[in-house]
Amino acid sequence: MDIALLKDIKFNCDVSDARFWGSFSICGLLMRYRDLYRSEQRREPWAAVSSEEIGPWIQQKESRWPELEGQPFRDLVLQGGGSVHLTADR
Repeated sequence: MDIALLKDIKFNCDVSDARFWGSFSICGLLMRYRDLYRSEQRREPWAAVSSEEIGPWIQQKESRWPELEGQPFRDLVLQGGGSVHLTADR
């Protein structure tokens, strides 16, 4: 797997979170965070995640929002030379 591509995808997800976090209810956002936490920690989708475990992770993630809100999305460079340009609309 292309590590640079994965880093750019994660960066774009963080920028999107910073820009559009108010689009979800707090309950919906927390449910999505639990799924993202499991994925980033390579946990099974059904693994239990305690509030004590996920709380610091959420705090660290949200502490970066002020610096990320104004950042442009990174273009995703694909193997084979193609690329995907992202805008706020897609």
